[in-house]
Amino acid sequence: MMSIKAKYQRLKKLIRKENLDFIILQKNNNIAWLSSGFDNRIVDKADTGAISLLVSSDQIKIITDNIEFKRVKEEGKLPNRWEIEVYNWYESNYFLQELFRNKKIGSDIYQPGSKLISNKIRKLRYPLFQSEINKYKKLGREAAETIGDIAREIEIGQFEKEIKAKIYSKLLRKNILPHLLIVGSDHRIFQYRHPISINKKINKYIMIVLCAERDGLIVNLSRLIHFGQPSFELKEKLNAVAKIDAAFILNTRPGVKVDQVLEAGKKAYKKQGYAGEWKNHHQGGATGYQTREYIVTPEQKDIVQLNQPFTWNPSLRGVKSEDTILVRENENEIITFDHSWPMLESSYNGENIKRPDILIK
Repeated sequence: MMSIKAKYQRLKKLIRKENLDFIILQKNNNIAWLSSGFDNRIVDKADTGAISLLVSSDQIKIITDNIEFKRVKEEGKLPNRWEIEVYNWYESNYFLQELFRNKKIGSDIYQPGSKLISNKIRKLRYPLFQSEINKYKKLGREAAETIGDIAREIEIGQFEKEIKAKIYSKLLRKNILPHLLIVGSDHRIFQYRHPISINKKINKYIMIVLCAERDGLIVNLSRLIHFGQPSFELKEKLNAVAKIDAAFILNTRPGVKVDQVLEAGKKAYKKQGYAGEWKNHHQGGATGYQTREYIVTPEQKDIVQLNQPFTWNPSLRGVKSEDTILVRENENEIITFDHSWPMLESSYNGENIKRPDILIK
């Protein structure tokens, strides 16, 4: 609960800075962040769910309707000191109008009568606290190992969607919810940066891309599988993209501007003989309570923080390198590392780093 108190302090500072009476949090990721893991979803793909949190300088209050009240109270595992205010589901608009009347309100989604401060709230979500880091590392390990386990079971002739369903099922049994899960194969990997799963039989080459969440925290990774020895060209491209990824990861250090990290990645593309290829797909960025808290562009000026997570995803046609890292004091930690997955060693400016190789079956 110490992290909840510390997060509340961050919000109170924002309330004072913006001269607000209170902040209302309605987005699921912000509620998961402040509550340290409450699952607010009713509709999986929706941004809002069962409750809102009303944050003022002296209290945090749970706002919910008469449909969700009993379940939230009995199963929500929210702090007992947080009061619950209930309204009838058919009076939601009236309730919010009265709530906002003559008040200065900051909100994480658009609400008439409130000030939209979603980007400022986003910046409060990092750096992570140690309790979050512990959960995040466990999630990263379990997500990566799940992909590894299923990858070893894949057989020629199975369908992309069949493999996707197996991964999805195994993740859900671990209370891990995929936000994005792609199983693409063969020529489609070379044609599309996002070869979303279709009813196609697998021949010899598979790409799996995963963005998965538990307790509000999200990890991201990509893996490649090949039946039989890959071509020399494919192996050379993977070596190139691994070196590019090494440049991104090793330059993501505390105090560095993220556009400088992108610039290092662009130079690595050029050094590997693929100048300009970075323009064909985004290169990733900060992660945590969203698949990407922001995607880094040349104009992005955010500064890398200690204990902030990032996922870079450099790609060339047919190959990709992607893992979730945590920026640590001495060196970055790859939290989606799978010790049983084959690795290749890449170097950047004299530093060595292991990146996922192709799993050969």
